[in-house]
Amino acid sequence: MKIRTWEVEVYYGWETLVLILSEPEKALPFFPYFEGMDGDRVRFKVPRFIFNFGYEFELDVGVGREEVIYTFHGKRGILTVTFCMSRKKLRVTASWAGFGEALMGKPLENFARGIAEAIREFCSSMTCPLVKLHGSEGEVERITPETAPALVKRVAMEMGKDFTLEGWADDGTYLAVKVRDGILRELRVRHGTNESVIESDVPLLELGKEVFEGIPLNKKFRIKAERL
Repeated sequence: MKIRTWEVEVYYGWETLVLILSEPEKALPFFPYFEGMDGDRVRFKVPRFIFNFGYEFELDVGVGREEVIYTFHGKRGILTVTFCMSRKKLRVTASWAGFGEALMGKPLENFARGIAEAIREFCSSMTCPLVKLHGSEGEVERITPETAPALVKRVAMEMGKDFTLEGWADDGTYLAVKVRDGILRELRVRHGTNESVIESDVPLLELGKEVFEGIPLNKKFRIKAERL
């Protein structure tokens, strides 16, 4: 069996982690090498994996008192991802048991690191000051450059990697975000007669406050999100 582990610091409790991981259909699209999911069948396309490009697995999810385990069963082996929390650190362990184990070291390391970083970012998105979200519509009590990235990531958990997010404030301020392939492509802001359009290519998992600085935010917004 080939095993690789990666740790990241997180500042959220076990309950937040379980909330995110208990819905794999929302978390998996942001895992490295993910290609698609249909029910409990998951496809990964990993360039350096020897067992086949786009190989398909059946997924089982186990939630315990101290860990969550994703087990992917395929004809040529088993891919296991284990999530553990300890003293504000998230440890992700990826293991492959099956054909071509000797060549799995680097892909497994990239897999564990990418998963750990993705889950850390989605844990941070839970700090978004979202008042309510019903389907594709909701309300945010206050958007600032610091909280805007969390809002976009929070919506991504519901909508996936391709969506638009629009917001309207009572003073007429309009905010629109377009995301394609998990990358922020466009940010549009209209305030009074002034309108700005910012082209971008920032991956959501790397999205920070810098993109939103200087924008007239810091107010309550009604929001609407739609899949593209």
